[in-house]
Amino acid sequence: MDLKQRKLSKSEWESIEIPVSSSELDVLKLIIDGYHNVNIKINNSQSIFTHLKIEYSSQIEEYMYSKYFANDVRSIVEKYNINFIEFETKKSKKNTNNINDNTNVNTLIYKVDVCEIVRLNSVDQVRIAKFDTLDISKVELFDIVLFNHLKKMVKAKYENNSVWLYHYYTLSKLINYSVSHVNRIVTSIIQCFLSNIERENIQLLEVVKKSQEYIERNQDLLRYSDMHLYEHQKDIFTCLKRMSGNNNGSNSKKDLYRSISIDHSQSNISKANLILYIAPTGTGKTLTPLGLSEKYKVIFVCAARHVGLALARSAISINKKIAFAFGCSSAQDVRLHYFAAKDYTTDRRSGRIRKVDNTVGDKVEIIICDIRSYLPAMYYMLAFNNTNDIVTYWDEPTISLDYNSHELHKIIKKNWSENIIPNMVLSSATLPKENELQMTIADFQEKFKNATIHNIVSHDCKKTIPLINNNGFIIMPHYLSDNYDEILSIVENCENNMSLLRYFDLNETAKFIYYIEESGLSSSKAKFDRQFASINDIDMKNIKMFYLKVLKSISKDKWVQIYNHFIQVRNKVLHSNNTIDSKGNAIISKINSVGPGVNVTTNVNEGKPLTRLVSEQIINTNNNSEPSGSSGVYVTTKDAYTLTDGPTIFIAGDLQKIAKFCIQQSNIPASVMKSVYDSIEFNNQLNEKIAEIEETLETEEKKLLGPNSSNNTNSKTKSGSKKDDAKKANKLIDKSNDANLTKLREQREILRGMVKRTSIDDIFIPNKLPHLQKWSTGLFTNKAFTSNIDEDIVSSIMLLNDVDDSWKVLLLLGIGVFTEHKSSSYTEIMKKLADTQRLYLIIADSDYIYGTNYQFCHGYLSKDLVLTQEKIIQALGRIGRNNIQQEYSARFRDDSQIKILFKKFASQEKPEVINMNCLFNSKNIVWNGTDYEEQEEDDEDELEEQQQEQEEEYKNMIEEEDDDEEDYVIVE
Repeated sequence: MDLKQRKLSKSEWESIEIPVSSSELDVLKLIIDGYHNVNIKINNSQSIFTHLKIEYSSQIEEYMYSKYFANDVRSIVEKYNINFIEFETKKSKKNTNNINDNTNVNTLIYKVDVCEIVRLNSVDQVRIAKFDTLDISKVELFDIVLFNHLKKMVKAKYENNSVWLYHYYTLSKLINYSVSHVNRIVTSIIQCFLSNIERENIQLLEVVKKSQEYIERNQDLLRYSDMHLYEHQKDIFTCLKRMSGNNNGSNSKKDLYRSISIDHSQSNISKANLILYIAPTGTGKTLTPLGLSEKYKVIFVCAARHVGLALARSAISINKKIAFAFGCSSAQDVRLHYFAAKDYTTDRRSGRIRKVDNTVGDKVEIIICDIRSYLPAMYYMLAFNNTNDIVTYWDEPTISLDYNSHELHKIIKKNWSENIIPNMVLSSATLPKENELQMTIADFQEKFKNATIHNIVSHDCKKTIPLINNNGFIIMPHYLSDNYDEILSIVENCENNMSLLRYFDLNETAKFIYYIEESGLSSSKAKFDRQFASINDIDMKNIKMFYLKVLKSISKDKWVQIYNHFIQVRNKVLHSNNTIDSKGNAIISKINSVGPGVNVTTNVNEGKPLTRLVSEQIINTNNNSEPSGSSGVYVTTKDAYTLTDGPTIFIAGDLQKIAKFCIQQSNIPASVMKSVYDSIEFNNQLNEKIAEIEETLETEEKKLLGPNSSNNTNSKTKSGSKKDDAKKANKLIDKSNDANLTKLREQREILRGMVKRTSIDDIFIPNKLPHLQKWSTGLFTNKAFTSNIDEDIVSSIMLLNDVDDSWKVLLLLGIGVFTEHKSSSYTEIMKKLADTQRLYLIIADSDYIYGTNYQFCHGYLSKDLVLTQEKIIQALGRIGRNNIQQEYSARFRDDSQIKILFKKFASQEKPEVINMNCLFNSKNIVWNGTDYEEQEEDDEDELEEQQQEQEEEYKNMIEEEDDDEEDYVIVE
């Protein structure tokens, strides 16, 4: 993760101008509209009406029912002797369809009364005629999907096939979705069926038992689901809408330069609010500021620059007016995006904006900044807005707080101490709880009198990401200890950290609940019927919550028996591939042959009368042929097929070690590897020669241009000015007939043309077809994910001088590396490949775990990682961030990390809690090992001297990076 507090590069500026996808844009619009209506629901699924684009009317609706559904409904009623659906002939246009409760027979009766004769205009007739050519049973329109589930449910129920419960559960959920203009008669008939079935004694425990199939893997529930805000977004929007702030008008431009002297005393603050915003990763917390900007001016601050850039890209996609403060030493360093520009000059020919006056920020809705630039960004916004109308949104404030000391700590302390914005949001999935931040809260309330503390805590259970240990077994709380006291401690930790619910495997959860209920091992307060009264109570969240309730309601003396049972019957989900060895040789199993010299043993009971025998279940324990802790480790060879659906992230401490392992285990022959490295070495030598020629060209061009060459960095990037200089130099060259420079350029192009294209055979690239045929013959490989990297990308990487050769080889295998790296070009290429899901695997260091929005389906946590509980949760949050339910897994290479994840820690054992109370505090608070205490402030002269040293150090750092960084530029 890049924590350097520096200006944006040219590639970063360009990246924020790339529009988001249409599906992402729908989400962004939902958040914007959701601020004004937190109960908004959007469903883009099509019904017959919306598909045909026919104007809705009840008469046409009845016609549609009669044409497409009536015959099937009559057939169902007659075939299965349904007594609660009655048919009448409609005598008038008045709608009489309704459901009547016939209490005498305990049945809800629906009377179908429709008018079958409807006059259609010519356009509607053409549309319906075209629709008639389709096979209606195969068209995925919502009302047809509903009706197909109804037919399957009734048929299966009539045949006593338990699959009817699947369709019953699906219909009970789909019927409540907000799809426009679904045929009302069809939905009424379905509702009548559901209501009458509900009056029967439904085996809800069987539904929970098969919840993985009925809920998690139910494609229709996800495909047709409503789009709506998460509960935490509803809560924060509601909370902030209650705050009122009257804008007293924008300040003038000159206020920017005297912003520090503006009166922001307590008398101007109407109400201060500190919001502790805790919600799971991947649930839209980072996009929440887009909604807040509908009313407030937002200062978005985050230590990880890629988080801010991702927000900027989303904001620009919906035309939000934004500004940037990265690597700023004062408010004058803030730069505006074109949407936020008020004063600017335009090109007389094209009409395009040429130069923006960045000191006029009246139109800015969101300013995005890094940690170091927060105070300049704050003063910039205060120059144009009332204090009460600004919200500081501090994203992932716990970044770096797991370290005892870090270069960001002093900056964080300074920002908090000098902050004068009264509305503050602290947002993180692992933010310490309210009771753990008493020193920070007390300091905020002392600084802003009568401040209100808002605690927003949410958890999402819409998907399951199972945790897998290094032996291939799923990790669940009930597998972690045979000591019931430890289990109770684990349960308490899970209840305090509800984000852990998404890592409970739903199938394992259901099996535990079913076993305990059927065996009568739970207490009366945890009985199934008390928790689930109807089918509507059954969802993923309620099942997992009930699992915790059951787990803590078991008799202590029964626990060892229960624990031993589940340890014995559990099965591996990630098997070692024993069909082939690590060298790619097929493993031939030894079989018994029959022939001369072979004694064939016979059964001792052979020929005797048949008798009943007592059978015993033989538990299939670990296969001794599998090395302990080796499940899924060979990611470039025989275990690659287990990485399905999308890219994988491998988080490690020593990236070189993992990179070396991946290359070694790829089993690339020495001759092929030599050829690859020879090509890389050849290209490296070419790169050096090209770099020398370009340096010479730049020197000679400067000589031709003289000392008056333009370098207007306010309106152009350095690369842009270099291009202009090159054009001017070309004109001078033509006039002076300078053959030397022309020759140098020709030599450069010749060298570029000599670059060798480096590639390896698909048999070595994980999950390419030849690779699967070699390493995974006979195994299920239909969902195996592989890379898709163009030759141009490979050539671009090969032309980079400052990239390790082993990383270039990894790219050929579809593997990228994410870490703090001096090659910004390599990093940007990797970001683009990750964003478009073209990499098979990404190896990343532990600081990469915050705020990455790339879609990973699987993740590994390496043995060499030393992580806190909070950081493990953040690492797991990189997996399964997309909206569709695919096959996910989080794979631990060290079981000790699992214990840390589920262990209950006291506040004084959490470094993030201690550091946050000390750093997010205006006073000089320190932790003495047992309690917090306030120390006397250092001498003012000493503090001033330290501050000057820090500023000088920062200026030097900026100057050193200046050659590699681009000045702020807005890409139109």
